[in-house]
Amino acid sequence: MKLTFKPSPNYRSSQTTTGIMFDLTVCLLAVTVFSVLYYGVNYGASYGLRVVIMMVSAVITSLIVDAIWAKIQKVDIKEGILSSYSWITAMILTLIIQIDVSPYALCVATVIAIVFGKLVFGGFGQNIFNPAAFGAAVIMSSFAATKSADFVTAATPTTTAAAYGWIMNTETFGSYVTQYGGLGKMLLGWYPSSLGSTSAILIALCGVYLVWRKDIDWRLPVCYIGSVFLITTIIGLIKGAGLWYGVFNVLAGGVMLGGVFMVTDPVTNPVSIPGRIIFAVGCAALTVIIRLKANFPDGVLFSILLMNMMTPAIDKMFDGNQIKNAADFRNKTIICSALLALVSILVGSTVQAKEVTPEPAAPAAVEGSLGTIDFSANNVEVTEVSNDGKTAVYSCSADGFGLMNNMGADYSRNEVTVTVDVAKGSVVSVALDNFGDTAGIGDTATSDDALAGYAGKTLNDSVDTVAGATFTSGSVAAMVQAALEAAAK
Repeated sequence: MKLTFKPSPNYRSSQTTTGIMFDLTVCLLAVTVFSVLYYGVNYGASYGLRVVIMMVSAVITSLIVDAIWAKIQKVDIKEGILSSYSWITAMILTLIIQIDVSPYALCVATVIAIVFGKLVFGGFGQNIFNPAAFGAAVIMSSFAATKSADFVTAATPTTTAAAYGWIMNTETFGSYVTQYGGLGKMLLGWYPSSLGSTSAILIALCGVYLVWRKDIDWRLPVCYIGSVFLITTIIGLIKGAGLWYGVFNVLAGGVMLGGVFMVTDPVTNPVSIPGRIIFAVGCAALTVIIRLKANFPDGVLFSILLMNMMTPAIDKMFDGNQIKNAADFRNKTIICSALLALVSILVGSTVQAKEVTPEPAAPAAVEGSLGTIDFSANNVEVTEVSNDGKTAVYSCSADGFGLMNNMGADYSRNEVTVTVDVAKGSVVSVALDNFGDTAGIGDTATSDDALAGYAGKTLNDSVDTVAGATFTSGSVAAMVQAALEAAAK
């Protein structure tokens, strides 16, 4: 791998910034189309439409912000929009968040990302932080409560892996990854994650295209993704997790998306080739450390933001004649990269797997008709939201696995909204408002399909227990029973 640029005389390139941004737009649109297809096929047309609405909302918001900023700066609005390329930021920001984020929160984060992440620094080419990562950090830290309960998917691989402490033995991993269709389906991207972080194959093809078009430096995604794989593979071997561990860490979460579309941002990474390599390895090391030790289930976004702050220092490290100092620069690159990788491996070696025990059989199995089962242990509370004599809506909450077994502060009450046909005394729909049990296990009882199974049920009907999630099944059934009894009164 060459660590120096070509010496003068240099040649002109026909490549333009506009051309690069056009290529990026095409690739991001391809990832968006895949996301629309995945959510539309697996969760329904409303989910696919949700992806479109979120993307359009963010892009329109970015164009409005650029137009207002151009007006304030007394610049031609069209020129201001076309020279800012803020729609790229909006598209990436949309693809790195999950579908339950409200469009309102996304639009606010887009404004903050563009104004405070880019424009206040002087606009395109002057920002010190990756603006999309900056905006996503705003959503994660300030808008967690605005998530929509109407758009709920199964637990993502990173969320579930975090529940296991990111360390599993080979046997546990086999049963764990089966719920996502195995590593093969994760490679294809047919599993829930952030909107654009699913299809590793599609993202890799986009990366190859961008490298072929000379839009991005191939060293950055290769060093970043390769370092994540190498570091986690070594950690996996140390902890007895197996060779699969490195593959899983690359496929799960935003490693592929971040490696191709964010780490490669030429504005916020170092200028020199050795500096870019250290930047990429540093992002990889921090991604692994944050995953293993922090409260965030992924780590890609904050690793990039932290390394953005280190860019000036890295550039200073390689300040000088790149030809005369080539040997010194090479040694610095090798030593710094090795130290970064070593630190993350040492951190990984201290991580212990968390014991995640499948829910045992509930004391009162969900058997018989809803009107005869004793759910007193669930401490159900029901509040009538509306009742026009024909249809009644009830907000319900009940204890589940965590609270009934004194599992601690990580658990909370399950909450649903139950709509009842008063005349028929039957359930119209059940919608999840809050899931308080074990992610990746109990949430199978609150999936869209499981909740849809209550439609048409009366107090004379029986309900089925979801295998492995009997406590959560009982919690939901208890709330449905309470709503039907309230409607009957």
